[in-house]
Amino acid sequence: MKVQIALEWFLNPDHLPLITGITEGWFAAEGLAVELVEPEDHYDGLAAVAAGEIAFACNEPLHMVDARRPGLRALGCFFETEGGIVLHREAAARLLDGGGVRLASPVAGGVTDRIAREILRGWAQAQGRAVDPSTIAIEGAGFMHLDNLRAGYDGAWLCFANFEGVEARQAGLDHVFVTAAEGGFPNFSALELFSGEAFLAANPAVVEAVGRVVGRGAQACIDDPGFAARTWYAHSGTRPGPLMDAIIADTCPRLVAPLRRDAARWRPMWRHFQDLGLSEVDEAGFEALYR
Repeated sequence: MKVQIALEWFLNPDHLPLITGITEGWFAAEGLAVELVEPEDHYDGLAAVAAGEIAFACNEPLHMVDARRPGLRALGCFFETEGGIVLHREAAARLLDGGGVRLASPVAGGVTDRIAREILRGWAQAQGRAVDPSTIAIEGAGFMHLDNLRAGYDGAWLCFANFEGVEARQAGLDHVFVTAAEGGFPNFSALELFSGEAFLAANPAVVEAVGRVVGRGAQACIDDPGFAARTWYAHSGTRPGPLMDAIIADTCPRLVAPLRRDAARWRPMWRHFQDLGLSEVDEAGFEALYR
């Protein structure tokens, strides 16, 4: 059976549990020919799964709660990291002192900007300081976060500890990484596997097999980061290098196995979004994802 899994962005080491299932032949042993699909837009995979056009998609769990996306079923988390905002240290101090900052983001506007400002507000509040959200400017500037920081931005939003956190340290950047958790957003940065309501009902054995293989792939990379690195370089066709070696070494302990459906894992995040008026999903809608 041919099965497509839509990614949330471009292929990267966060997807090693999926990649390993392909390269090791574990999906094939289940009778599945799995193809990973890079979307044109961040939400394309979720929309395609809900419409029954693709069997599976992975995306951040926050998209279970920020908007209504009927037809999805959550299958479990295979990766969780810290996400947030990388600031030049001088800019972080300026913000705490009441000054303004300019952030680069691959996704600017709407709820994404509001979340960034809320994270910085909560981070400052925890230090006994107040931040005026209007002093935080956010501009669309693509995914090259370190390049954006070098180009004059005060900070970069939608960064991840196992990528930009590693890259900033490797580059010797004098920075502060303000994580979402420090700003009051729990469980913000992770990858959940989704299927469609109709596909799950019609193909429960396929869904179970995919989940089992993804969990097996995650555990293999947790147990042997060297194996994970070899798998990444072979599958991606990229040349080994110190930065990617460090990223993979940091990523592997953040993988999650086995894959398990767990609404309780994300309920605090949903409640926080509800409290801030950032979630369109009521409790019944949230619970429906795990039926």
